[in-house]
This record gives sequence, C-alpha cells and structure tokens, in this order.
Amino acid sequence: MTKRLTLLRHGETGYSGRYVGALDVPLSPEGRQQIAALGKHFNDVSSGTVIISPMLRCRQSANILFSSACHEVDDDLREIDFGRWEGKTFQEIVATDSALVERWADWSFDFSFPEGENVGNFIHRVNKAGERLLSAARNDAVVVAHGGVIRTLLCYFLKLDPSCYLLFKVKKGTFCTLELFSDGAVLTGLNLGT
Repeated sequence: MTKRLTLLRHGETGYSGRYVGALDVPLSPEGRQQIAALGKHFNDVSSGTVIISPMLRCRQSANILFSSACHEVDDDLREIDFGRWEGKTFQEIVATDSALVERWADWSFDFSFPEGENVGNFIHRVNKAGERLLSAARNDAVVVAHGGVIRTLLCYFLKLDPSCYLLFKVKKGTFCTLELFSDGAVLTGLNLGT
C-alpha cells in the first residue's frame, strides 16, 4: 500500500541568513503568518498524527496548523547542531574558520561542526527517523521539521547519497510531498504552499 508523507519546514524565525540549528528560537510574526497561510492545504489532518521536531519553531508551526491533531515529538528530527557557528552568517564563519568551511563543503561523514555535531551522526539519526516513518502502520503522516532534516529525509527516501542534500532547496514555511513504496519513493511536490 502506498503511504503519503508530507514534510513541512517551519516558518521564518527572524534569523534569515544565519545558521540556526540547536538555537531554540521562536517563529517571527512573519513566520506565524506564513504557517497560518498554509492552513487551506491541511484541512483534513485534524484527526491524524503529526510528527514534529522538539524545537520551539517546529512546535509553534505544528500548533498553528494542527492544533486539534495529536503531536508526536521525535528527537531525531532536530536540526544539526552548528556548534560555535550557531547564529552566525556564512561570511562570519568564513572570516574565522575558512579551512573548516572547505571541509564542511565536502559533507563528509567524519566532519564535525566546531563544538557541534558530527555530520555522520546527524545523518544516522535522521535516517532512523525515516526508518520509523516507513515502518509505521499509518498510511499518511505529516512531519514538521527543519531544512537540513528535510533534505536528508529526501535523500533517504529517494535512495540518494546523503551528499546530494544540497540538490533540494527547501524554503521556510513550505512543504513537500512524497509517495512511499516498499522499494522506494516518488517526490510529488516541493516547496508547496507558496
């Protein structure tokens, strides 16, 4: 049987252009409006289960769209921890850690963000969440998560190498859809709701 999966990225936080992973920031007023505007796409989810990252911006997004649905928190859906790069722009990171930025661009499993998370560990935990989504008894699921998590899940479900994650531009306050089969998946929509 085909399963349908919706991957929704939380709304704007007011930290645009900055790396925010482990920082537990709220939605901005614009982000709240973004998410509320998606309501017309999710009229029939009220009785279903919504799986969310534990981060505040995802919890707020889920509460705006799915206030009457059951929310299931999955800690493995957290965004990657950028360590000392949290809250910084790319230019600020390059100015202090240019050699590390070159290693980061390779998206190697052994790369760790300074004082942050290891890429291989991040991919492993997100893939574990993907495995649980595949094996769940439900036919439809909505996941509310982060850009890096959604890109990694897309690679997992589409059987792409994790280094292909940058092939997908996942905008804040949008969602993508997949049909999941026992032997793979089909991407049926990307950046929907804009």
